[in-house]
Amino acid sequence: MNENVLKDIGLIWGTASMTPKQIEQLGTLLPASKSFSVLEFGAGKSSELIFNSLKKKYEEVKYITYETNSRYAPTCEGITVRMHTVSDLVSGKVEIPKSEKYDLVIVDGPDGEVRQYWYSLFKDNVKKGTIIHVDDAFHYASFEEELNKYFTELDYAFVSKLGEEQGNKCWITGVIQIN
Repeated sequence: MNENVLKDIGLIWGTASMTPKQIEQLGTLLPASKSFSVLEFGAGKSSELIFNSLKKKYEEVKYITYETNSRYAPTCEGITVRMHTVSDLVSGKVEIPKSEKYDLVIVDGPDGEVRQYWYSLFKDNVKKGTIIHVDDAFHYASFEEELNKYFTELDYAFVSKLGEEQGNKCWITGVIQIN
């Protein structure tokens, strides 16, 4: 099935969620396979919409999200939520099992500059072909600096800088080329 399952999934421009455009772009990069795994940092409405849409394309979808605020934690059956505190993230207490490899990594939280700490935690959880999507990528210089530091093999597929979209929306989406 070559259709873009992430097109028109119900996201609305002008909300705190990711934009329809950035999710649709992600959909153009999805590989053909029977299974698909997602690692997400910072959940919300988009988490359940993405998960349910991926189930239309893949026989098996593994979706794990790390969240600091229970208010945003998905309650959808099939999404695994790993709660932690911001201080656990900054201090390095959060660990992602190295045996877990993902097809898609979404960095969408927590709010503020602490988001930069995720990259060092999931550097061992990617493989050739892993898609990395960083929402709000240009809100702090450290977001892109740390991304490029830990993922030198990331080939940018889509970049939307501050001011190019409505409001303060901006993002980077890339694909790991070598691992």
